[in-house]
Amino acid sequence: MRFLVLGATGRTGVHFVKKALDEGHQVSALVRRADATVDPRAHIISGDVTDAAVIAAAAQGHDAVISTLGNAREAPTLITDAVRAVIAAAKTSGVDRFIIVSAFGVGDSLTKTSFLVHAIVRTMLRKKYADKVAAEALLKASDLKWTIEYPGPLNNRSNTRYAETVLEDLKKLSIFPSTSRENVADFLLRSAVEGTFIHQIVVVADTK
Repeated sequence: MRFLVLGATGRTGVHFVKKALDEGHQVSALVRRADATVDPRAHIISGDVTDAAVIAAAAQGHDAVISTLGNAREAPTLITDAVRAVIAAAKTSGVDRFIIVSAFGVGDSLTKTSFLVHAIVRTMLRKKYADKVAAEALLKASDLKWTIEYPGPLNNRSNTRYAETVLEDLKKLSIFPSTSRENVADFLLRSAVEGTFIHQIVVVADTK
């Protein structure tokens, strides 16, 4: 498959790019600077991830757009703006499969968090999560074949197992669930390749 990746230089994005390439897929990375550090096997495209025309041109010939973008302090609506651009771009490029990393605690999942996580989301992460909520509202109203991944706080552990649960089916998680970046990337790739979890939000968390 061919993937256009937004956020390819981020700490989660690099795992997705490597994993996809290692498994024989083709990857194009849309980055702000042409000299960005990306796996040399990937095709680099420089441009603004919030520009629909740029994304439409970059997505031509690809099977899916993958977003591992994180919130940027200098651009508080980055996720919303990027999602809006992806939705608009699909009308031109014809690429309507979109998989995005969000976070456990966003939107309806907030009611399923522990008291500790709930407090953190309501205070320290309030503005960042508001951007994610707005982006997801756009996705749900769109015609895209979207999948939203909700990991817990990210860690850098390797070779760990994980569980994936559709948000509506989630009963209980640990007080402070976390998810390795490798597992986040693995879920993104498998969902894309297998065509699973379309129009669903999936909570992904490490297991023992």
